[in-house]
Amino acid sequence: MADAVQPLRPGFYSETCPPAEFIVRDVMRKALIMEPRSVASVMRLQFHDCFVNGCDGSVLLDDTPDMLGEKLALSNINSLRSFEVVDEVKEALEAACPGIVSCADILVLAARDAVALTGGPDWEVRLGRKDSLTASQEDSDNIMPSPRANATSLITLSANSIYRSRTLLPSGSHSIGEARCFSIMFRLYNQSGSGKPDPAIEPGFREGWTSFAQSVETIT
Repeated sequence: MADAVQPLRPGFYSETCPPAEFIVRDVMRKALIMEPRSVASVMRLQFHDCFVNGCDGSVLLDDTPDMLGEKLALSNINSLRSFEVVDEVKEALEAACPGIVSCADILVLAARDAVALTGGPDWEVRLGRKDSLTASQEDSDNIMPSPRANATSLITLSANSIYRSRTLLPSGSHSIGEARCFSIMFRLYNQSGSGKPDPAIEPGFREGWTSFAQSVETIT
């Protein structure tokens, strides 16, 4: 008879690895000091992990001869970053409590700490996840929402019970650190292929961006 699945709960490592949550936060605090964007990237890693087949750490798995991992999926390649921060957390935990804390729980804790350390709320995390032994590049290619999806699209997708409580996670990580220009250019100049700016965007923002872009072009 298979073992019953244990429910997630706060304080899961209180006896097997009491300092686990303190260790995760300490590494995340150091990562924030070294590179502010790294904590946002870790938060995003957790979203990409949880959205595909649940929060099981599968996004961290490399390809094998028998499995295509999720790192090279269209939504992840040249996009996901800060795997090294997760490695640092794992290394610190292994030094304190070998073989105890799952990578799936590390991602969830690190994402919580990313929010708290950048001025957001703090909360108690339910732990006890098992690490996946498989990944799905196909699911990652086909399920992840577009980076241009608006709030309406995300809310609609969230209404699907399969993805409930997962789809609104990335909005917070996208408000930390820096964004690449191409991420907003379409809203400024070509919303939905219209050749016009997004009518919902603040006009002053677009004017300020245009002035900035022109000044940069003049300098270069």
